[in-house]
Parts: sequence; structure tokens; C-alpha cells
Amino acid sequence: MKPNLTNLAVFIIFFGIAGIEAIEKQNWLEAALFLALGILSLWADFKK
Repeated sequence: MKPNLTNLAVFIIFFGIAGIEAIEKQNWLEAALFLALGILSLWADFKK
């Protein structure tokens, strides 16, 4: 199924910026958490 473009935009903006910020601070645990949450979010969007 095709994901909703709004949800994809929110994913890119929120998780992308938060992930980049975590990587810049070299907080790898936080970066991994945001990556996992982002993947879970996209998976849930594709599933419905």
C-alpha cells in the first residue's frame, strides 16, 4: 500500500532532524532510538 504523504513528510522532518541532531552530538543511543522509532512509524504507515 502507498503511505500517506503527510505522514511521510512528518517522518522526514521530525525523525530526520532529530536523528541528525543526535548524530551531530554523537549521542549514538539517541540516534538509534530515533532511527528505530522512524522505521516503526513508517512500517505502521505502510501496514494500514
